[in-house]
Amino acid sequence: MIDTIRVKYQISPTSDQLQHWTCSTISKQDSASHKFFYNPVVDNTSIRYTYYPISYDGKPSVTIEFSFPKLVFGNNFTMILDLENAVELANKKLSSIPYAPQFNLWEGILIRLDVCFNHQVGNLVFDYKEALSHLEYPHRKTVDYSIEGVEFKSRHIITKFYDKQLETSDPQAYGILRQETTINKGKEVQKKLGKPAPTLQDITTEWVVDMLNTDLEKLKLKDRIIADRDTALSMLSQKHGADAGIYYWGVLILKTEKPKKIIKAETHIHPRSLDRRLKKIADTGIALTITKRSEPLPPLIINL
Repeated sequence: MIDTIRVKYQISPTSDQLQHWTCSTISKQDSASHKFFYNPVVDNTSIRYTYYPISYDGKPSVTIEFSFPKLVFGNNFTMILDLENAVELANKKLSSIPYAPQFNLWEGILIRLDVCFNHQVGNLVFDYKEALSHLEYPHRKTVDYSIEGVEFKSRHIITKFYDKQLETSDPQAYGILRQETTINKGKEVQKKLGKPAPTLQDITTEWVVDMLNTDLEKLKLKDRIIADRDTALSMLSQKHGADAGIYYWGVLILKTEKPKKIIKAETHIHPRSLDRRLKKIADTGIALTITKRSEPLPPLIINL
């Protein structure tokens, strides 16, 4: 449900606490500014504190960033499903950190938020990763996410799908295809939650499910199988007739091999015309990519 968070408080650490923090100076033409870092480890979880004596609004602020499930469960692949109990436990652990201000996580202003879901797909993780790497998300860039998966990036929001076992090297994460969306700017968190000063109290299961499902729909994955070549041809022909089905099947294969901008440049097809053809394919109930397996991959379903 939630992974990494960063929250902000308009307070200042004490001078005694700051003696154990690291100061960084940023020099400008006519002035210099300072910020302080403190990076303790609690139960193998790195906690990152940052203090700005004068932040962008002219007031002091302290931010704290950490992997929520790792602090609570000791790993970052177990999903947080009970946010209230998780916050209570995290507050207790954070309160034990020496030289750190005392916080209540419920009160911190969210300026980064990762929402996530573990798709339990067993031995099909690689097949999903390979198929998803051919998709495109509107107004985002499709890039490889290390060797673990694929991500769809814009400046302040990233949606990614990756092999959690490969990322963590933990056998307990076997079969997890992690879907994760990172909102890494405060104004974007405000926009998504519709609040001027969003906190963890504004996070609901329904909101997280809606966020994740919106990403699936943008990628034309929601309620759609990822077909193999034979299944795609059969479904398209049944839906649109034999001649049109063969044509749309060719478009699907081409879309799997090349991004839309390349198809447009090489065929000189009008963008709206290509989009109409892709919509016809998606309306058949199949994603805009195919699997190399001999049978379809089931739809990815969010169930929190």
